[in-house]
Amino acid sequence: MKIETITTVRHDTDNLIIRDVPVSSTIVDIPDCGLAIIDTGSPDNLDLLEELEQLGYTPADFSLVINTHLHVDHIGGNRLFSNARILISRRELDFENNLARLLGESTDPLAALHSWGRYVEDNSHKLAHHLIKLVNQYPAAAWIGDQAQIEFFEDEPDLPKTIDLLQVPGHSVDSRAVLLQGKTRRVVAAGDAFYHRDLWQKDMMAAIHYDARQFQQTAEAIARFPDIIIPGHDRVFDNLTGQYLPDNDLVI
Repeated sequence: MKIETITTVRHDTDNLIIRDVPVSSTIVDIPDCGLAIIDTGSPDNLDLLEELEQLGYTPADFSLVINTHLHVDHIGGNRLFSNARILISRRELDFENNLARLLGESTDPLAALHSWGRYVEDNSHKLAHHLIKLVNQYPAAAWIGDQAQIEFFEDEPDLPKTIDLLQVPGHSVDSRAVLLQGKTRRVVAAGDAFYHRDLWQKDMMAAIHYDARQFQQTAEAIARFPDIIIPGHDRVFDNLTGQYLPDNDLVI
């Protein structure tokens, strides 16, 4: 199984949550099954097409998209993959739809976040405002892809034997990590359940987690994974040696 990671960055936005933030996408070439991509970056980001082209791919080559969660910086390129099955969480979609409706109807969006269990510290209000703006500007339902392509994790869709989905909630209501089983190594594409090799311990994103305490527990569990980890916003690294991999591709 060949795995390649690409990093895309959205510069042309004033939203602090996605501006200049690198987002990881993982390309998996699965023998006898074709190409899959895990997470597709932010909306309107030309980096994704450029990175794919440099590797010799186009979105039409992919037969499978897996979204670790439905925050817009991980689903923004879904609509490009018109030939692919798109796997998402139904619970995530329901949550994001309801959150967008609640924020749209509320005269006090910060109070609305509190009512949904989001504890926003005083020094995090600016970040919370950007979160609200992001949800309103880029509703998940508009970016996940064509309805005919969507399949839900809850319905146990067919997957290659080399792929397992792990429930890793906390950052979002129903985050999934993707476990890739190779002949000699294992890789976990963690999404934002483990967004950076080092920064998760300081947890600079606590204000935008669904449940910050649960996130911490999940991240601690992933940090003990004894093999290769692909974070949602960091480079791939070998957790046995503690070193980043020198290249962005590997065969397992």
